[in-house]
Parts: sequence; structure tokens; C-alpha cells
Amino acid sequence: MNGINEENNIILKRYEPIADMIHATFGSNCEVVIHDLSNVQSSLVYIQGNVTGRALGAPTTEVILKQLRQQGNEVKDKLGFTTKTTDGKMVKTSLSFIRNDEGEVIGYLGINFDITAFSMVNQVIKEFTTVYDEEENGSHVEESYAKNIDEVFHHLITTVVLEIGVPIAEMSRNERVRFVQKLEEKGAFLIQGSADRIAKVLGVSKQTIYNYLE
Repeated sequence: MNGINEENNIILKRYEPIADMIHATFGSNCEVVIHDLSNVQSSLVYIQGNVTGRALGAPTTEVILKQLRQQGNEVKDKLGFTTKTTDGKMVKTSLSFIRNDEGEVIGYLGINFDITAFSMVNQVIKEFTTVYDEEENGSHVEESYAKNIDEVFHHLITTVVLEIGVPIAEMSRNERVRFVQKLEEKGAFLIQGSADRIAKVLGVSKQTIYNYLE
């Protein structure tokens, strides 16, 4: 039995440099642990970092106990799930089970990353980037933020051409009427000289534009 335990200890110790590397890479928000499941009541045998407040000799978690009870040596790694510590930290966790040469689960390597600050920042960003239209339904509103009125006019023309779905040169009379009416709905005729501009774009007279509006 002691020989088996010694063999397991050798296997678990191989993961210590990996734990050191992970912690060094991700810094103070990261805690990396190695658990020896031969004694679940005092399974924590290696730790780098301090996120969960545990120390060497701490027991394994209820999640692990349940997984082992249900699946035994067929237990699957648990990657990227979130938990909350007793002091309110939000923690993202991944667990990878360690097996001996016979395929028996002897321990696991765990990564606990404190994402509390990230969660708070994410909430702030979400609140700032959520947009609402007049009906408060969260629709996205297109805006060109043009530098001059010519850019505004060009943007309106381009937008309506896309809505009609036909190039100006290929528009039928009915499509031209719709084109002018859509521009009017978008406020194009509030732009000074817009009738002349639109007439020039369509290659028709200014009076024709007014006829289309009627």
C-alpha cells in the first residue's frame, strides 16, 4: 500500500512545475492546486496563489466528491465553470483529473481564477453599450456622424439605394418614386437644395421630383 502511495506521490509531484508555470503566467488573481484523492479529507497537497483562502491539508470539494461518486475512474475533466467563494468572489475554475498508469484517478490539478473585477467591469460595459430606440426595444440605430452636409446627403442616397435594392441607373419609374418617397421619409428634403440634388442624381427635372412626392 505504501508503495502505491509513493508511486502516486511521484506522479502528482510531476504536476508541480505545471502549477508553478500557470500561476506565474496569470499572476495574483490565479490559484493553482494539486489534490491527492487518496485522502479526500485532507487532499490539498500543493498550492500556488491565494484565491479561495485554502491552505495545505484542506479537503476536496463537494463537486469533486459527487463527480467521483457518480463516475468513478470514468470522471471527465470539468473546464471553465464558475463558482462563488464564501467571501463573495466570482471564480472561474477548471479541473483536470490525474491518473496513474492503470487509469485510476489519483488526484487532480485545479485552476481557480478570480474574475470578480472582470465581472464588475463587464457589467459596466454592458450598461454603457446597451442602446435603446424611442420604443426602448434595444434596436441598433445606424448613424453616419458626417463631417458636412454633402456627406449626410451621400449617406442618405446610399442607404435608400440599398433599401430599394436596385442601382439608380436601372430603376423603373415606380422604383424612382419609392426612392424619392423614402428620401422624404428620412428627412432628406429638410436639406436646402435637396430637390435639385436628387433631380441631378436621378437625371430628371426638379418638377419630376415634386411629382414623385405627390
